[in-house]
Amino acid sequence: MTGSGPAHRTVSLHEWHLVGADGLPLRHRTVHVLRALRAGLSTYTYRFDSRDARVRAVRGCRASDPRPDVDGLVAVDLHLPRPLAAGETASLEYETLFDWRSVPPPRLRRGMRQRVERLDMRVEFSPQRLPAGLEWAVWDGFGPDATIRAAETVTLDDEHAAHRFVDSAEGVTVGFTWTWAPGQEPVPPRT
Repeated sequence: MTGSGPAHRTVSLHEWHLVGADGLPLRHRTVHVLRALRAGLSTYTYRFDSRDARVRAVRGCRASDPRPDVDGLVAVDLHLPRPLAAGETASLEYETLFDWRSVPPPRLRRGMRQRVERLDMRVEFSPQRLPAGLEWAVWDGFGPDATIRAAETVTLDDEHAAHRFVDSAEGVTVGFTWTWAPGQEPVPPRT
């Protein structure tokens, strides 16, 4: 595909994250609707910050094997069933599954280098292990070493979850970060 500028725009992005009774993320489900900005869009690259993860395509795409990417991130190419025409949309659904070898940072975040028109983020905790504190945060970059530049306290709902909806975002990383009570921190799983 030729041309400059972004090849697609995200129309809507739903990120649903589940943290288990051991305090480790169990799975992460994404429903992503994108619009081709020029003809021939056939691949979307999904980036994440855990080498202990793999991606399973649920519908609307086929996932490649993970590979190292920029800023210390990992990338997976999600291949569409056919190239899109300019203005056409595609709906992708995929899961990020975890094979933890170490304890990940207590956070769920999404970096948006390009414009995302609608972002829906939800983090849910097992009732057997609830966080001591939870915040909605904005980070100063996209990589694993980015630091929080602003945060606000969030409370869990009756389903032990927190939810945020963002109308439009670009050039920012947002999400949830949490703390565990002393003695409740997750331990590395046995390998």
